Amino acid sequence: MAILPRDMQVHEILTEVSQLKSEQAKVNLLREKYPDHVPLQRVLKMNFCDTIVSALPEGTPPFNREKVDGPNVASLWAYAKNFAYFVRSAQSAKLKPLQIEKIFIEMLEAVDPEEADMICLAKDKNLESKWNVSVDVAKAAFPNLNIVTTTPPRVKTAEELEQEKQDQIASLKARAKDLQDRAKELLAEAKELEKA
Repeated sequence: MAILPRDMQVHEILTEVSQLKSEQAKVNLLREKYPDHVPLQRVLKMNFCDTIVSALPEGTPPFNREKVDGPNVASLWAYAKNFAYFVRSAQSAKLKPLQIEKIFIEMLEAVDPEEADMICLAKDKNLESKWNVSVDVAKAAFPNLNIVTTTPPRVKTAEELEQEKQDQIASLKARAKDLQDRAKELLAEAKELEKA
């Protein structure tokens, strides 16, 4: 049985995206396969948005990394509402720093250790150290996130632009082939109707 996109862990999605060569292919994958993956969007916004400031100390806190037998206790879907506590917000202002750290560590221990490491990287705005995903990809894939950045956008290299064109050409050729096959089917159906 195939895993549904909603059931994918964020670190698995980032790995899948990193394997694609062009930014456009990455954007297309995120838009088409994961348009409503809330934990992914929260992680990307936490990592890339300059207006999001962590309420936690930098680095990975000590937590129990041992995997339990069987399925994980929880996924990030169960903790999506807690992300507001981990950044400077009205919710985190109501808690003491130790309470915030406790909630964060409880989440880290409840999810897969690889997912926990990924969250720590996002908290420190360092996802790019492990995955090949950029702010431009996040902004293009999820414009509704309103990711604010103060750094100017990166200029694409000639190789990246060429790869994007090649990806567009391949996509258009595949679509043209599908349309041509469909036209042949319709033509055959029309001929059958004429005979009847």
